[in-house]
Amino acid sequence: MAWTRVSCTTERPYPAQLRYHKCVTRITMTMPFALNPELDHRSAAATLHSEGRVQLHDVLRSDCADALLHCLQHDTPWSLTYYDDKGPGIIEAHNLPKVPAAHMQSLHDQVYQHAQQGFGYLYSLFHHDPNTHSDGHYPPLLKQFFDFLAGDDMLQLIRTLLDNSDVSEVDAQATRFSPGQFLGYHNDLMPGANRRCAYVFNFTRKWRPEWNGYLQFYDHNGNSPAAFKPSFNTLNLFTVPQPHVVTAIPPYATEHRYAVSGWYRGVA
Repeated sequence: MAWTRVSCTTERPYPAQLRYHKCVTRITMTMPFALNPELDHRSAAATLHSEGRVQLHDVLRSDCADALLHCLQHDTPWSLTYYDDKGPGIIEAHNLPKVPAAHMQSLHDQVYQHAQQGFGYLYSLFHHDPNTHSDGHYPPLLKQFFDFLAGDDMLQLIRTLLDNSDVSEVDAQATRFSPGQFLGYHNDLMPGANRRCAYVFNFTRKWRPEWNGYLQFYDHNGNSPAAFKPSFNTLNLFTVPQPHVVTAIPPYATEHRYAVSGWYRGVA
């Protein structure tokens, strides 16, 4: 067989646990990513404090959001990540064309079957760590956006909204959810990771509600007090831990759900 499963040992794939080879990144273009200066920090902070979650609209300058969407659509080599009865795994982008259709269908069936009784996920992934890309291709614009997420402007925004000055690091991954893909019920708690909040930047245009793909939250009764539509140029923030899913996208959806997500972390 021309491809093999790559496994990791945590709830979701991280570079420290994945078997990859190092690559070299060359940046050939620049985009001065910037926040929208009209953001209402005070209102967002109040909502985050009272409800534990908030959705901000028109977060980035519009030309920045447009450029990043184009990169996600046309220049990002997507790997496939999944969770089945053997745990988490990934098929790297350069290996996906080698997977026979019958094997791919079998993998989907295994993921769905496991998710009937427990945790599961299936979606496309590009991680921020260059060590996780053995083919060496790292879109320059995406690298610059990941750097922006770790820069002073974003760190200060998160510190302000959380009213927490110890936020100092960020994890990031680009994701693409297509028909049949989902992220199952979990709460993002990872002991020792010092996660202060989770974030999701959405970059999908013309998303219809019946296509699902919502970031949906749950209370202790299993009811949903909130669900955020994956609207273009929005930022979802929520405190950790907090039960949530990305609802499964049906086969009749005609668009992909593009996002960049991760966690802002503090000191121990």
